[in-house]
Amino acid sequence: MSGQDPTFNLKAVVQETGIKPETLRAWERRYGIPRPERSAGGHRVYSRRDIETLHWLKRRKSEGLSISRAAARWHSIVNAGRDPIQVPGETPDLLQFGGRPFEESLSDVEMREDDRLQVAAARSDWLAACLAYDENAAIQTLSQAFARFSVESVCLELLCHALRQLGEDWHACRAAVHQVHYATGLAMQRIEILLGASPPAHRTGQLLLACPPEEHHTMGLAILQLFLRRRGFSIVNLGGNVPLNELEKTVQKTRTDLVVLSAQQLHSAGKLLEMSEVILKQGVPVAFGGRIFNASESVRARIPGHFLGTNLLEAVGAIEHLLSSPPPPANRGPSGTYEAALTDFFSKRPLILAQVWTGLISTYEIQETLAQVDSFLSRNIIAALRLGDLSLLAIDADWLCALLQHRNVPIYMLERFLTAYRSAVISVQGRLGNPIAEMLDTFLEHVRSKRERAVDAEYGLAQGE
Repeated sequence: MSGQDPTFNLKAVVQETGIKPETLRAWERRYGIPRPERSAGGHRVYSRRDIETLHWLKRRKSEGLSISRAAARWHSIVNAGRDPIQVPGETPDLLQFGGRPFEESLSDVEMREDDRLQVAAARSDWLAACLAYDENAAIQTLSQAFARFSVESVCLELLCHALRQLGEDWHACRAAVHQVHYATGLAMQRIEILLGASPPAHRTGQLLLACPPEEHHTMGLAILQLFLRRRGFSIVNLGGNVPLNELEKTVQKTRTDLVVLSAQQLHSAGKLLEMSEVILKQGVPVAFGGRIFNASESVRARIPGHFLGTNLLEAVGAIEHLLSSPPPPANRGPSGTYEAALTDFFSKRPLILAQVWTGLISTYEIQETLAQVDSFLSRNIIAALRLGDLSLLAIDADWLCALLQHRNVPIYMLERFLTAYRSAVISVQGRLGNPIAEMLDTFLEHVRSKRERAVDAEYGLAQGE
């Protein structure tokens, strides 16, 4: 019996596909899909091919495509002499939205001006819905955007751009952290739906994606997974905060051809360095990317792996190149010269903290926030020493100042804390603490400059400027 033989009645098709009878009849009438035959009694009889066609349409809908566009896409593929179901792996040429494949959505610059304006409007609507906690409006806005533009364009120009803007709004105290989390959660839900509807892998090469310990920002990694899945790659995504020993075991078990690591923060970049060194000992190449590497050439020069570029589309191209040809030996910058300071800091940190807190007098609420500052500071000191660049400590100083502002902790308290920390380091570590003291001096200078700018701005407003 062939897949073209009509053997299934309407009830069987509804049970297998989950599509309502009235919907099936409407699709048949409006779009000519499916095309069941009729029994002697005039009832619709469907073939296995019809059922596979319906599953294909459902996958396109779950990816955000409207049924009218999905049907049009089906007919265009058939008219071109191809079978949509039999195309190997349903390649990205099939999975295009608004008639645009992956390669045609390379950047914002390459979008038509009217498309750019429409995406910007959709981005504004989606952000407004998220800030108002209007899930239905947010979902509808995304669905409409995916129906008109490619998956890549919507992910990059709408979701990524909107979340970046929301982060900036948090930094400027125009948005609350729970609003950022809510929007990120909605975006991740849609990415997971698209991943679930992605075609089976059909290309050679096994990829393993992961974030190092203490790195919980996984949105970029999820979108990268989606782009690669749409290109037909086999991927294991371990997500965020992956323990080093667990990654080692998984690399061995999956016979990975390339490990892709992502870090957004300085302290997790330090962990990523350690992780990449361990993976390379297993003979597996490492590639990496993330915000912290975009912000600092010295950080990425220190990692023994292949930098994937400053955006997700660059990363896809770089990964394809690494898998298609033997990767060259990974470059690595000179080893850091601060091993002694790092080892001594590890062993004496409790003594340093005891001395810091002895000299600070503040309320419980401020102490709670400063404890967070201490955690941030210690992890970043360790990462900067491990990466061999003393200037790195101040790279996230603005973020720390924004955190204090959200907690209503005066910035002068941060200055007091940093000054006490510097004194304790010199007192406890002696000359081995000099590199850390140098980092703290740079950090303090940045914080003082920020406080002075804030005072100047406040004074200007008071003067009516």
